[in-house]
Amino acid sequence: MKKKTTTIAISALLVTAMGMVLANNKAKINKAAHPVKENMIIPVRTYTVSEVDFNSGFTVNGTTIPAKEVKLASEVQGKLIGLYIDNGDEVRAGQTIATLDASVYNAQLRSIEASIAKATLDLQRYTHLITLGGATPMQAEGVQLQLNSLAAEKQSVKEQIEHMQVRSPFSGKIENVTVERGSFVSYGTVLSQLIDNSTLKIDVYLSEQQAFKTKRGQQVSVRSVVFGKPKSGTVTMISDKADASGKFLAEISFPNTGKDQLKAGMLADVDFATESKEKGLAIPVSALTGGAQQPKVYIVKGDRVELKTIRTGAVISDKVQVTEGLQAGEQVVTSGQLNLEDGTVVTINK
Repeated sequence: MKKKTTTIAISALLVTAMGMVLANNKAKINKAAHPVKENMIIPVRTYTVSEVDFNSGFTVNGTTIPAKEVKLASEVQGKLIGLYIDNGDEVRAGQTIATLDASVYNAQLRSIEASIAKATLDLQRYTHLITLGGATPMQAEGVQLQLNSLAAEKQSVKEQIEHMQVRSPFSGKIENVTVERGSFVSYGTVLSQLIDNSTLKIDVYLSEQQAFKTKRGQQVSVRSVVFGKPKSGTVTMISDKADASGKFLAEISFPNTGKDQLKAGMLADVDFATESKEKGLAIPVSALTGGAQQPKVYIVKGDRVELKTIRTGAVISDKVQVTEGLQAGEQVVTSGQLNLEDGTVVTINK
């Protein structure tokens, strides 16, 4: 009996020990599956949101384009018997740059002029015969109608002959000559390109706020790395409708004369300077997290941080205007954001 009682006691102890081991293993597994985050204290630097004066001026960049640029093309077809230009040549307004063979039209013009001379004599005869009673007014009217028709035909042929002379519409430089003397050209055949760089334009794209501040006729400053002194320009056009990206097209025109001259296709900065200033909340650019479309900042509340979405405006130097989402006096984190998430415990470094 005593032996049996000892066996039962030993078995109970073994079962209890196995249960404790299994419970301890289960606790370890649960701990591994659901680790407890340690409340680490992250050191950060902060900036107190305050109201500052913002200069409403801004700078945008664009590419220069010629104020005048055309493709010189033939308005008629024919053989090119004269080509008086080469790449890089400077031409004047109205200067003849090419001539097409007009022999067919010249022959047609001589024939029409002969017909006009004959009809003129016929009209004189009928007019004289009418006074003598040998002709009727209707016969004279028929000759007059013939004369009118011949005069219109003559004018049309003269215009064709005039088109055989290709002239420069304005003064500028010849580029991209595409034909040779003796070649046959058709209507619309491009002979060369004419560019006038004496005045340049820059197309820039403005945001809603920038477009609202910009007026036609406003003076701007044009800067480029190729010359030291900025050039004065004028806003000649601003679109009343935004494009697909929400930007408004503005056209800047400026004289391109003097020692420092830009070429078409070069980058330039346009400064839209104004004397007015605006007051608003500002924070350092370093405080921003997230993308430009949804800027966010961490603000310190007590010993923890809170992630807030804000709206921004103008960027001036190293600060950005805050139009919505913050209040003056709040502290935003400017350093240490990479280790933060909403609710993280922080300590502020002075």
